[in-house]
Amino acid sequence: MRKLILFNAERGETQKYRESTQTRIGESFYRVANAGSVPSLTKRIAEYYDCSDRPLPSIGYRLTETVPEDRDSFRDSGWEVVRVREYPAIDPESEFDSICICYCAYKPLNSEDKWTKKAYRLPVSIDSFGGDKAAFDRWQESQKQPANA
Repeated sequence: MRKLILFNAERGETQKYRESTQTRIGESFYRVANAGSVPSLTKRIAEYYDCSDRPLPSIGYRLTETVPEDRDSFRDSGWEVVRVREYPAIDPESEFDSICICYCAYKPLNSEDKWTKKAYRLPVSIDSFGGDKAAFDRWQESQKQPANA
């Protein structure tokens, strides 16, 4: 089942976020990740494309945030899902079977929360490239780092 899951700030929560983090319009969470976007579109926090059979996020689900310098470390963010709406596709040729909108409230966690969670990443293998050995070999070659003498 192909799902588009959108995480939007609940009405008034963007302003609450800006006041709490002292960010101005144009510097908020979504605009930073999407340079050139219109400031009025900053209520979109995140979007996921999901083709698994996992259930949709439910009330209480928290988005996570990562450390820019260490993509393997993350923690729960201050954004918590407070309302969920799912809209099944009516058009049989639609790219998605359903679109889900998760409305989030800004509920910051304690500043003492550490970046303790570590991402589990599967090792890259030839299966990651659909069995295409040439593509896998090209990728391996692109990952080589020059040795320091």
